[in-house]
Amino acid sequence: MYIAISTIIFFIILISGLLFYISIKSFYKKNSNSIPLEYLQSMNYLLSDEHGKALDTFMSMIDVNQDTAETHIILGNLFRNRGEVDRAIRIHQNLIARPELDPEIRKECSIELAKDYLKAGFLDRAESIFSKISKEVGSSAQVLIYLKEIYESEKEWQKAIDVTTQIQSKTNEDYSDIISHYYCELAESELSLLDKNSKEKTKKYIGKALNYNKNSARALILLGDLSYENENFADALNKYMHIYENYSQYSYLILEKLKNTYEKLNSKESFFTFMKNISSMGNQMELYSSLNKEYSNSISNNEITNLYEEEFKKDKITLSQLSEYLDLIYQNKIAFDNNSLRNIKRCIDSFTKKDTSHKCDNCGFNSIKHYWQCPSCHQWSTIKKQHQNKSKTDHYVV
Repeated sequence: MYIAISTIIFFIILISGLLFYISIKSFYKKNSNSIPLEYLQSMNYLLSDEHGKALDTFMSMIDVNQDTAETHIILGNLFRNRGEVDRAIRIHQNLIARPELDPEIRKECSIELAKDYLKAGFLDRAESIFSKISKEVGSSAQVLIYLKEIYESEKEWQKAIDVTTQIQSKTNEDYSDIISHYYCELAESELSLLDKNSKEKTKKYIGKALNYNKNSARALILLGDLSYENENFADALNKYMHIYENYSQYSYLILEKLKNTYEKLNSKESFFTFMKNISSMGNQMELYSSLNKEYSNSISNNEITNLYEEEFKKDKITLSQLSEYLDLIYQNKIAFDNNSLRNIKRCIDSFTKKDTSHKCDNCGFNSIKHYWQCPSCHQWSTIKKQHQNKSKTDHYVV
């Protein structure tokens, strides 16, 4: 009820204000002493909670001319913001079709029409308009930013690089990290093809990514991946270890890569030793979870029990680790007693409160997976792993 009343008040203020503007421009010339019938109809629609009809009626009162063009643009934007994109498109298209329209107003309306298309998901139409406007002298950086967002959505990474370079030139803002991510996207696409030519392109794109951001953990991980695919496992191991030692916030992303690389080097025991030696870093449980049964058989039952007990106390057990815990109870490696039951209950209670392990520093978006670009606010490198009361999955999106 409160929302409905607030909405009615909003529309009354909006229409009254616009009507006052139009009355000065148009109605006063015809008959300044009478209240237009259409106005009374629009007010009746408002009071009947028929906001769409109220706006349609009000619009019919306004002649499309140079004086009312801005009003039409505002109304179109209002429809778009209310989710009525079809109406917004019709209004802006109708306005652009007027041959007598001032060029600057036509340009403004074209931008709003492109934004309508964006809201409706017609990315190709929006791209066409923004691309045309961007080539005009004196076009704003905002138009290029819209193009950048479109190219990101369409995964047109080379176009995104080109337009972001222009934005950087126009605004003098630093987009180096973002451009580095674009090159990483290109590198990942090429690396997935696994042929000689694609590997050469991968190396080139990784180099460009590091030119824009020499400390890019993502690019450095890709260097390790490239060495691995080239079967240069010793070099891959060195690169992954460099990530682990210097980029601790991303270390969990390369644990599986490390394990696979040690296995390719026939050094499974070396990997097991590595896992045990880094328990002081506070992530022994996570490392244990990455061990397969062959490694876990080398750990005593007491070590396993103590390891889980420590993690339960910290309330840091994940869903996959709980599953492993139950398997270990079934295998009689951990005692099935009141203590283990309390641990299981505590863990389940924690999951019911929150089941995410990654959070965007920019918008607060939560996810069980890692993303290099936030799916919500579309910022890059803002997703961070949380270390308290979070759950995680075994696979991460990169």
